[in-house]
Amino acid sequence: MIPNECIICGGGSSISEGLILGLKDRIKDKFVIVLNYSYKYFNHSLLCFGDKEFYKSTKEDGIYPDIYEELGKLPLIIGMKQFNDERILHPNTILLPTVDHYNRRNNIKNGVYCSFLVGIFALSLAIYLMEGKGTIYLLGYDWTKRNEEQKNNNEKIDTHYYNIKHRGTQWTNGYEVHDPNFYFKSFEKEKEIKIYNVSPNSNINNFEKIDYKKMFEQISTQTFNQDELRNYIKTKV
Repeated sequence: MIPNECIICGGGSSISEGLILGLKDRIKDKFVIVLNYSYKYFNHSLLCFGDKEFYKSTKEDGIYPDIYEELGKLPLIIGMKQFNDERILHPNTILLPTVDHYNRRNNIKNGVYCSFLVGIFALSLAIYLMEGKGTIYLLGYDWTKRNEEQKNNNEKIDTHYYNIKHRGTQWTNGYEVHDPNFYFKSFEKEKEIKIYNVSPNSNINNFEKIDYKKMFEQISTQTFNQDELRNYIKTKV
């Protein structure tokens, strides 16, 4: 079972548009990767995360909600190996090493390319699981940043479609000092994978941008037995 279509649900506020148009039902039983708190909103094949504090928050950090017990009930989690305390891992969780350069689809043993974002990690992983062929839809990949006036006024703007307070809430500094087109450029080398950015106003310009109406017209009718799909994923990684 090699999936040839994947939908990755990030956290950008543009996902709100999809939800209004029935996104949840449209992607039910498909190969869906959710990032961070998107697991609360979509049925999914697996959850990807990056920060240890997301997985196991502490009273000291005070910037992440405590979802540790919730995560233990999810079917499959694959995270960036940012911590070594295996004692806190639930049985449903796999941690993979990361690297700051792109590995082609046939090999992740030396690490999964992630730069500093779980969205890049998930895209790299999806291409590997699909063996480099098929179609990927990126949802909520907005790379939200402020304009000059908003920066001068130190204004806070909406960054996520969900109302969950965490370290990244209204945090735009990282997006303002980094060029997204540099970090995603490596994926342009993939000739048999078509990547769509389902966020017309996104600041990531490496991929063709479409809206949700176009996505719904294009996505296949294929669905998956999620248990079988997860077994395939666990075997691959």
